[in-house]
Amino acid sequence: MVEVISFGEALIDMIGERGRGLNGTNRFEKHFGGAPANYAIAVRRLDVHSALLTRISNDGFGDFLMGVLSKNKVDTSMVVRTKKKTTLAFVSLNARGVPEFSFYRNDTADLDVRESDVKEKYFKRAKIFHFCSLSLVDEPVRSALFKALTLAKKHGVLVSFDPNLRKDLLKRDTMKYVRKAAKYADVIIPSEEEAKEISMEKSLRRALKKFKGKRVIATRGSRGSTMYYNGKIVSFPAFNVNVVDTTGAGDAFSAGVSVGLLRGLDGVELLKFASAVAALSIQRKGAISSLPTRREVERFLSNVKI
Repeated sequence: MVEVISFGEALIDMIGERGRGLNGTNRFEKHFGGAPANYAIAVRRLDVHSALLTRISNDGFGDFLMGVLSKNKVDTSMVVRTKKKTTLAFVSLNARGVPEFSFYRNDTADLDVRESDVKEKYFKRAKIFHFCSLSLVDEPVRSALFKALTLAKKHGVLVSFDPNLRKDLLKRDTMKYVRKAAKYADVIIPSEEEAKEISMEKSLRRALKKFKGKRVIATRGSRGSTMYYNGKIVSFPAFNVNVVDTTGAGDAFSAGVSVGLLRGLDGVELLKFASAVAALSIQRKGAISSLPTRREVERFLSNVKI
């Protein structure tokens, strides 16, 4: 039984040479990408059954994406194959260690999700529905997402939202839809800056309190995470680990939040579990290969000292 449904893009990350930026890179490597797809795999690694609801191209890149999902035992029965091309994201770190992005996402498969792809039966037994902001940028995927959100609320499915804002892809009206979609969410997992932008507040404390009646967990990088829920604010520091690659760490953290909630965790224990998932992921290279198993997280938590 699928317990967690993730909605949104599976795409190709073309990773350039480290330290050379997009201008200086001569070689790019193909990698699996897309925050909702990464999240679905991360959840499955933690022994929770997950599915991805999206459209994936029937081109060679799409075959690659489907292969990775299947290899990681993510349910692909909600995936519709299409003739539309696969979204490509070229990325490379410049000499200052800052990532540079260039997206090729015009009339691509992940933008082509239709309302007809969203079946009510998917939500009758699911426990969590998760989405990100890139599905709010264009039609028809935006309308498909709002249909999914409506069905999730109808059937009492907990809604999780990781904004994961990509400012170079957002349009003039996108933030309007981000704020509208946030109203459906029971759990919102923004970065500190995203929390301020969505709430239009300057301080994190005021931003968290703006999301009334919701569980808001703000990720703060090396400063850990802070959660606001039921009038209380709790924080947890980041684990002190050797950082190798932060790619996909946010998706790992979001997966940890979802699985932690399914396990009945709350407060500091919930933040601790999600932080452990992210801490393990950043100690290895790659967004997918770095994602930890449930046993690895449990072993890490039994040995680590805060």
